Amino acid sequence: MATVVNGTNFRIYASGIAIGEATNCRMSLSTETRETLTKDNVASYTSAEPGRRSGTLQSEGLIAFDTTNLGIDDLFTHYNTGTKLVVRFQPNVTGTPYWQCTAFITSLEMAAAVEENATYSATWTITGAVSMTTT
Repeated sequence: MATVVNGTNFRIYASGIAIGEATNCRMSLSTETRETLTKDNVASYTSAEPGRRSGTLQSEGLIAFDTTNLGIDDLFTHYNTGTKLVVRFQPNVTGTPYWQCTAFITSLEMAAAVEENATYSATWTITGAVSMTTT
């Protein structure tokens, strides 16, 4: 039976430093299509070829100003300056693949409800190619 990776082991790293107090992270990749349907397609089904690729990373977590990892203050600085960083979507399991790209923060949300933990959500837009390497 395959060994399923525990989601707790996945982290997003920016410039080699983990995003702190994370509770969730995700990577989303997509490819636009370009239609290639012609009058010669007799079956009347659409026909397409791959086009531009794009992607985003999203991290969510608890706000803590004393984290030893990247905290909300660091994320805000990167958002405010539009800094492009080398970002990894990586499990903390030796011998497993990780995905690496260059990205910048395009959305940063903070929420602080009464008697609840203050939280953040950051969306990173990938610029350029994504590579997959094994640790």
